[in-house]
Order: sequence, then structure tokens, then C-alpha cells
Amino acid sequence: MNGSDIIEIIINGRGGQGVVTCAELIAEAAYLSGKFADVHAYPSFGAERRGAPVQAYAKLSRVNTIWDRAQIEYPNILMIFDETVLNQEMVSSLQQDGVFIINSEREPEYFVNRYKLSKKTKVIVADISKLALDKNLTIDGNPVLNTPILGLLSKGLPELKLDFLKTVVLKRLGEKIGTFNFELIEKGYNLARII
Repeated sequence: MNGSDIIEIIINGRGGQGVVTCAELIAEAAYLSGKFADVHAYPSFGAERRGAPVQAYAKLSRVNTIWDRAQIEYPNILMIFDETVLNQEMVSSLQQDGVFIINSEREPEYFVNRYKLSKKTKVIVADISKLALDKNLTIDGNPVLNTPILGLLSKGLPELKLDFLKTVVLKRLGEKIGTFNFELIEKGYNLARII
């Protein structure tokens, strides 16, 4: 992923976990960083309903305008909100020198071995569901993962510094809720296990 002009991110999860909002937050924070000339975020889902598989995309260009709004086929970064949606096809689509981010209680080595990830792939794991549940970041008792998992992304994409993420969540969510969400981003960042 080093030095590529366009960074393509696929986010997979389930309806209600904040997948689409996460893509939007990534694009806003990337633009705010000043490191990207153009950013896009857009969802892809069939029948919208809570719990159904959902996919969203973010494209970040360091130099040029992004004209292509097609589905991403070979991402630089793959983010998984819910392990139950993960399959070998998704993992195989990740570029070999990409970043694999997953919400899981498992260790990073499990994913390297189970999905035969390249030694060049950076694997970042943390139990974001537990964090969200412990801090009562839920909707109808289900954990909302979109902000805490951004801490893991900040580890994998250094241009998305925590300060930029803080500015975006405060702007979107207001002072009180934004501060609470940013604290969870920081906790996610600190919980990240990386190989």
C-alpha cells in the first residue's frame, strides 16, 4: 500500500453497526488531513434492514480527482465489523501489501493462518464489540462499532491521525456525544493488536 495514489477501502458488516457512517467519517477525516486531493464514500446494499450484510466503500486519492464510482474489487484496506460476514473470497480480494482490520476477540495470527494472508499484509485486531457494549454504545442492545473501529484504522493508515477523527466526530455528533465517541476511538487505537 505504500505510496499508492488511490487508497481503496471496503467495509463489511451488518445493518445497524454503522458501516455506512464509518465510510463517511473516513472520507471526511481524510479530506480534513490535507493529505488527499479527493475522497469518496458510498454504500452498497440490497434490502436495507438491521442485521443484513452491508458493504460500504471509501476511496481516497492523494493526487487526482476520483472519477470512478464503481464497486471496489481489490481493496488496499479491508475492514470487517462482524466476523460472521467474513469469507475467503473477501480476504483474497485484499491486495497482498494491504491492511486487514477486524473486530474480533481472536489474535491476529488466527486470521493470518485461517485465511492464508500474505506476510506483507498488516493485520489489526481488537474486540470492538466488547468495548462498545462495555461503554453502552448500542442501539437496541446491539453494539455500534463505527467510531471505535476508526482507532484501528488510524493504526493502519497513519494519515488519519486521531486529531482529524476527533474533529470529524465532534462536528457530526456535537460536543457531548462526539467527545464520548472520540474516547472510544482512542480506546480502540490502544486496544489494537497488530502483526
